[in-house]
Amino acid sequence: MRQISTDDFLLANEAQLIYEKASGFEPVRGNLKHWKGFVGMIEGTEIPIFANIWIQDGFPDISPFVDITPKVNHPNVEDDGTLSLRILSNWKNTYNIYEVMNDLMDLFTKVPARTYKTKVKRAKKEERTSGLPVYSIQTRQLPQTQAKTIKVDPKIEEEKRSTEESIVSYQRQIETISRNIEKEREALLKEGGVKVETKEVSISREDDLQADVSAVADTLETIHEKFEDGDMTNVDFLKLYRRYSKKGYKAEKQLNKIRVDSSGSMTKEEEKILELESDLFASIVTLDNLIRGFEDNEIEQIAYRKQLRSLLRGIFKARMQLEKVGFNLEEFVKREKMEERYSKGIRQLRVAEGVETADAISIPFDTLKKMPSKTADFVSSAIELIDLTRLRSVARADLLLADIDEMLHILKTFPSVPEDHWAIGDLNNWRDILSKYKPQDVIKEEDCEKLEFQAARWLNDFRRLLKEL
Repeated sequence: MRQISTDDFLLANEAQLIYEKASGFEPVRGNLKHWKGFVGMIEGTEIPIFANIWIQDGFPDISPFVDITPKVNHPNVEDDGTLSLRILSNWKNTYNIYEVMNDLMDLFTKVPARTYKTKVKRAKKEERTSGLPVYSIQTRQLPQTQAKTIKVDPKIEEEKRSTEESIVSYQRQIETISRNIEKEREALLKEGGVKVETKEVSISREDDLQADVSAVADTLETIHEKFEDGDMTNVDFLKLYRRYSKKGYKAEKQLNKIRVDSSGSMTKEEEKILELESDLFASIVTLDNLIRGFEDNEIEQIAYRKQLRSLLRGIFKARMQLEKVGFNLEEFVKREKMEERYSKGIRQLRVAEGVETADAISIPFDTLKKMPSKTADFVSSAIELIDLTRLRSVARADLLLADIDEMLHILKTFPSVPEDHWAIGDLNNWRDILSKYKPQDVIKEEDCEKLEFQAARWLNDFRRLLKEL
């Protein structure tokens, strides 16, 4: 009689846990080292998506390997089908395969996959600073083939798809039959006077929120990697980053609330404040990424200008509402440790709002509501001038003139600003200076220094005008 090895025991134990705590996965041809299961449909189609989980030698000290078929567009799936997942990146030998399966199902439910399209990647920068940790994911080495150079017969592809759909159908039928058999077994036991204890597995609100927090962290990490690989535009990157940062912040705060108070209930006022704080947090985090991308020449000038205005408008809007309930920005920054985590975003925010000192005036949010769009645009133009002149190498005459023209237009149409205001005259003088350069010329370093200083003066004077409204 063959002696059962430790590996066999581990695989059998994993299989038992999978059958008890996960569904939709079956061992391929009885091989307990290879599990395959249905995880969803490609968005807008009836094409099923399957995950292959390979238990590698050295398990559980070595994480399993997961790939996805067919090819899909998904932030967590590479072009070769390899899947990245936080549980795999941070693998511990106490984890089980069923947890990977459940995370997979949750991932494709929350972030649906789309039809695969060929992408053209740009080369990665060798050095790229990021606020997010990058994890190396262990992958299974596959044999080299020439499959990519061979055209696959459409009939074969259709047959493959039909086969996979049939497998899914059979799996569902098996699950239905298994449930019916279990019901019949329980009924027979009850008839015989045997007490049947049923074990219900429920997902608590805390578990659900924890899954949301983990899923958002995974998605943000992958969005960063996809952007660096050239798989998404800078505008899409910033929009997605803002959206998921907000979602993650809300989930984290709700999770903390439940851990303090098991009910986790919030009043309407608390929900409103959380919504505003999550807007503010997400805008600051995205602002931090915007600045880093601009300084690394990964975000173009037009996108920088557009996103800077959008983010500042979002920040001003959230701040205006939060001011009504006694919100303190510095306390918020300290509480969320934003100075350490998003230093560039906070620095830019302070330039935008100002810090109340002897020679600087902060934006008075109680009067901002009178001219919110013009205020955000003027502040954005001033910040852009400061950034361009500070970086020197991107301080082109045409870009600087565009900002000065916008600031002039806003001041001339702004309430209580006289035609002979000193800032208007100053802006006109700088317009004349910059007009002497050719549009694509980078202005002299001495002009950069002077203009950077003047832009800060114009911004501070504008804050004073707001205070007087």
